[in-house]
Amino acid sequence: MREHLILFDSECPLCHRSVEHVIEIDVHKRFVFAPLNGETASELLVGPQKDLKKENTLILVEEYQSTERTFRIRSNAILRMYWLVGNGWGLVGVLSFLPACIGDVFYRCVANHRHQFKLKMPRELGPKDRFLP
Repeated sequence: MREHLILFDSECPLCHRSVEHVIEIDVHKRFVFAPLNGETASELLVGPQKDLKKENTLILVEEYQSTERTFRIRSNAILRMYWLVGNGWGLVGVLSFLPACIGDVFYRCVANHRHQFKLKMPRELGPKDRFLP
């Protein structure tokens, strides 16, 4: 059952690689994906969450189909995703319980320079049933 949503920058090769990585390790297929500039993000990022769109960062929406959604950003989103994947990756995810400011220093440094990496955009991201508009 697909419980969680990852919103990502669809123009960023590093973000595409990250999505590919999650698809590979998510053996229980708990995650679906949608671009930050897509319809799904526009529907979810409203009210108190509307400013998250301005963050231009990876956003994890836990229990995205529920009214009890939890939004996480930057390093906390990545580490929490590993926790939710489990299967040994939960060991990395344990770090999601640390204050976000620690991981966000590294995250912001990579994020600010991600378009400078010489990565090619993949032609296909993965199974179409894992992506929302």
